[in-house]
Formats: sequence, C-alpha cells, structure tokens
Amino acid sequence: MFSLKLFMFIFLIFYMILYTKAQNYPINTNEKLDNLLKYQGWKNLNDVSSINYCKKIYYVRNLIETPSSVHKGDQKIRALTIYLGCIYAKVMINIFLIIIKWQEICKNKNKEDHDLLNGCIYAKELINIIAKLIVPIATLLKGAMDALDSLHQFPWAHFKMFRNKPFMIILLLDRIGYILDELNDPNLSCDDRSTNSSTFESVYKFFKSIIALLQVETGLFCEFVPSNRNYLWNEWVQEYRIINQGEMLIFFKFLTRKIKYYIKTVIIELYFQLGFKFDPITEETFLPTPEEPIDLDLEFKAIDEEPPTPVQIENH
Repeated sequence: MFSLKLFMFIFLIFYMILYTKAQNYPINTNEKLDNLLKYQGWKNLNDVSSINYCKKIYYVRNLIETPSSVHKGDQKIRALTIYLGCIYAKVMINIFLIIIKWQEICKNKNKEDHDLLNGCIYAKELINIIAKLIVPIATLLKGAMDALDSLHQFPWAHFKMFRNKPFMIILLLDRIGYILDELNDPNLSCDDRSTNSSTFESVYKFFKSIIALLQVETGLFCEFVPSNRNYLWNEWVQEYRIINQGEMLIFFKFLTRKIKYYIKTVIIELYFQLGFKFDPITEETFLPTPEEPIDLDLEFKAIDEEPPTPVQIENH
C-alpha cells in the first residue's frame, strides 16, 4: 500500500511538472498584446471607466498604458476582454433600443391606420436590418472578443466549463444571430396581417430579452461613464425634427440610414482602429502582425458583402 501511494505521489508530481511546462506562458503573447494596445483606437475609448473581475477593480487607462508582464499577462488579457465586452454590450443595447422605440411608435400607428401594405414593407425592412446589419455586427464584435481572449493560456472558447461563466456577453453576442431562425419565412405575404404582426412581436420580445440579459451582465462587471440611456434615439429624433404620423415609412428609412452609419462607425472605431482584422475566407477575426497595416477600404470590401439569401423588398 505504501509503495502504491508513493508511486501515485511521484506520478502526480511528474504530471504537474510536465503540465506546467506545457502551459508555460509564451513571452511573445505579451508582445502581441502590447502591440495591439498601441493602436490609436484604444486611447479613444471613454464609455467605461473601470471593470470588476474576480473581486478586483481594473481601471481602463492602467490596463492600456501599463506594459504587460509575464506573471500578470493572463490577468490583463481577461480584464481587457471583459472591458471590450462592456463596450460592445452598450453598442448592441443602443441599436436594440432604437429598433424597440421605432416598433412602439409603429405599433401605436397601426392601431389607427390599418395599412396592410406598409405593415408588410416595415416587416421586410426590419428583417433586412437584422440580417444585413445587426447580426453581422454582433458576429464581428464577438470575433474581436474571441481574438483578444485567444491570447490567454485558457481561452474561454476552448473550455466547456467556461461556456456559461463567468462572462456571458460573448454568448449573448453569439445568440443574437438566432433571431433569424425565430422569424417567419422572409418571403412575407403582404396579404397576411398576422404574419407581419408575428414578425414584429418576435423581434420586440427577443431584443427586449437580450437587452435585459446584457444589462444584468454589464451590471456585474462594468462601470459605465454616466449617460442618457436613450441618447442616440433622442439625437436622431431631434435631427429628424418632427415625426409626422403620415410619414412613418420615411422616418423608418431615415432610421435605417442612421443605423447603417452608426454600425459603420462602430466597425471603424471599435474594431479596425483597435487592431482587429477580418479574414473574408474563414470569416474570422484575427490579430495582425506589427508590420501588417490595416487598410480600411479593403477591410470594408471584405465584410460589406450581401448575405447569401437577402430578403427582397418590393418597391412601392
């Protein structure tokens, strides 16, 4: 019995030595991280003042400006990934709030005006916005978080035990794509009012639930700089000036253009200018080498593709 215990003890020590060597933190990981943080975009981030992780508060400026160390590299990578998640969560909440606000106005409008044709156009436009703008931006932002976290010795994406904890914003970004599966057939019938109503209701409930989950998650980790929750909607409404009940379609077209411009700005400022690159072949985000410049025009050509099965909108 004694010899068996001794053997097991020796085996355990031997295994720990081998495992430690296998998981030794690569020095060039710190270099990759520091090179990434040299991109100008990191210095322009100002929506989040600090983040909470493992009972410790991390201040954003310290994370960005302090050189990475061998012993605290993983800690810094994880904190920065959470920090990025806080920023991206706010972006998605901003977009969802715009859609929800518009839907609420549209819902009140439909009670007064039973225009079946406009209801069909709104539903198709809404699906187009989700398919061509919202789902792609969510996928892109999740890819950036995965790329940053891939520098960690134990990336969340590689370990099933981390799939639900401790940071669900990555999973929520991934879940946004599921809304397309929940919607009715994209070839909506303009003769069926119930189909249009069902589409609106599905989107409304889905976005509401995602907002609630994102707010719970950011409440645990993120310390945001105080701001008006509906600041984007208020700015756009002020720009449009007067919302006339007879101009709902024009207003929606206006919102569509604003959402598209907002998303393009997010991609530039919170993706490319942070050093992330997109591979159009694998459709994955990766970190560039220090010598590899980012050409925004080429990058946009790579990601600004029409979806394989775009939703057709009739011209009226």
